[in-house]
Amino acid sequence: MRIRNILSSRFVLFTAALLSGCATSRQIAIDHPAIQASPFQPLPGFQVIDGDDYYLRLISEFDFKGNSVLKSGCTNMTPSYEKSELSAALIYSVRNDILKFNSEAPGFLYQAGAGKCNFKFDAKKVYLTPWIRLNSGKQTMVDYNFYTNANSDLDVAGLVGDINAASNLLALTGVGMGVAIMGQVAGQWVKNNQQTATASASAAPAEPAKQPSVKHSSESHSLPAAASFSGKTGTLNQIVFKVYEVAEGGANLFSSNTQPLGELKIYPEILPSLLLKTNADGLPDARDLSMEEIGYSPIKSASGEINLQQLIEQAKHPAKPNLKPDWNNYEEMESNCRKLKVLMKDLGFNKFDRNAVIYYFLTKNNDWKNYNISPQKAMSDDIRPKIMAAYRSKDFSQCLASDDYAVMKAMGLAVNTPSDWNQISESGQKKEQFFTPLKSIERQLISVLKNPNITEMERQLYPLLITGKRGDGTVLLQNHLGDFGLETLLKPAIAASAPAVSAATTAVVTGTGPSTPASPVAMIPGEGIIVDAQQLAQVFAALSVSELSCARPAPDQLGKAANNVGILLFTLQENRSRVKGGAMEFEFSGGKISRISFQLPSHRDFEQDVLDHPETGGCRIDPSFLTKLH
Repeated sequence: MRIRNILSSRFVLFTAALLSGCATSRQIAIDHPAIQASPFQPLPGFQVIDGDDYYLRLISEFDFKGNSVLKSGCTNMTPSYEKSELSAALIYSVRNDILKFNSEAPGFLYQAGAGKCNFKFDAKKVYLTPWIRLNSGKQTMVDYNFYTNANSDLDVAGLVGDINAASNLLALTGVGMGVAIMGQVAGQWVKNNQQTATASASAAPAEPAKQPSVKHSSESHSLPAAASFSGKTGTLNQIVFKVYEVAEGGANLFSSNTQPLGELKIYPEILPSLLLKTNADGLPDARDLSMEEIGYSPIKSASGEINLQQLIEQAKHPAKPNLKPDWNNYEEMESNCRKLKVLMKDLGFNKFDRNAVIYYFLTKNNDWKNYNISPQKAMSDDIRPKIMAAYRSKDFSQCLASDDYAVMKAMGLAVNTPSDWNQISESGQKKEQFFTPLKSIERQLISVLKNPNITEMERQLYPLLITGKRGDGTVLLQNHLGDFGLETLLKPAIAASAPAVSAATTAVVTGTGPSTPASPVAMIPGEGIIVDAQQLAQVFAALSVSELSCARPAPDQLGKAANNVGILLFTLQENRSRVKGGAMEFEFSGGKISRISFQLPSHRDFEQDVLDHPETGGCRIDPSFLTKLH
């Protein structure tokens, strides 16, 4: 009987040990974080990374490896979660002292009760920060806190729930509007944890050896910065925690089985713009927009979603701009441009988004349009150099620097950088040099035509004329005024018996040659005749010129301005002839005139050229002047 009782007792003990051995428990362990670095480069067209070109945000995400080892061996996965005995959580503490930003977010939460399949594992994708400009975002520091606890009375789920509620605000946080969530949740949980453990120990029975002790632990570490940059190189650091599941107990009371559960990753993302689309090369594209369109861009904030224009208007900022200024007032536009730039920067927008908004804000101002005139239009003959200088002087320098114009140009916007203006000025100077000889001849010729003294006219003309055949003081005179009677103004007149002048043998009439007054007066041949300064002065005096235009390059057969042929229009005093006026075309070289041709408005179609191009070579002829020639 005694032996039977002893055997029965031993069987119960063995069975209890066996049952106890079959009741395994799971724990979570993490390895030291590993760093995986990846480089990033300056955007195309930029030499360095300046921190104002990208936005940065941090994300935490859990990557399960293969089938979940937590489910292995479990045939009943129906919800049967009871009061937990083991728990573990990894909590991030995120701070940015520059932005006064503090927040906490969970990496994962694990809770387990007795039994292999009685567990809860929660690991979701979490945004640790909103989008922050890179130069501020690189200062973001992350600490991780890993907590484990064996006290079933602690509300670990409540802790993570509170942190999730706080971190969800980040999903509604717009650029530069980081909600300062003070990181006290996890700290308060640790404090409560310690108080609960102390209370449990104080309330323990007189025989503590028979009661399970409360076990909890925590460790905190700082992680390296997620991003760094210098000059042409930048580095993004991804932090990886390897997470393991550790099963203890089972048939072998002294064994433990460790299996990889997955990887917890903290990785940075960068983006060049939040308001604009991005080209294939990575640059933001700001073309084909308007201030109204870009103002409707949605911006998320802690109070909900608003558009960009509302964000600017509602901002409490000392440099708050007026988005509806006097569009024609340059000083007011420049002042509000400056305020808008400061506000956009303080709201957290980078140089691409800032300058896109500023560009479309300024497009309603004519001074802005004039400053950004296209180089092709700037080199046209319709704009005088003084006007171009006035355009360039209103460069919005109190608001925009050369770097701002370079950013706008990189986004495809039509602006003139300082280098563009230098090229326009150089081209203008070359153009002025091209027309300088023409302007010199113009001044001398007009001075002669306005001189009432024929003797002085001759003295002025002599050094101004030259032909290859007769030398200084002579010029080839052509008449395309029809029956204007130009040949009758020559003294001595051309004899009717004079042979026709060919291109090879041009007739020469001088003031000292033999005269034939009795002979009939002949027409000036088409090729013209060579006259001297005295005869030309007589012609000019006899014309009785009333009005003169400025001189401009004469169009060639292709419609382009000839570089050595000028033309000016003139009207004659009333009742002096059957024509009211015409054009005087002159060919020059080396500062001297070699050919002068009087023309009707229809000859060589110069009248149409004036209508098509009122201003050429710095000479503007109003189309109304043409009506005086008919």
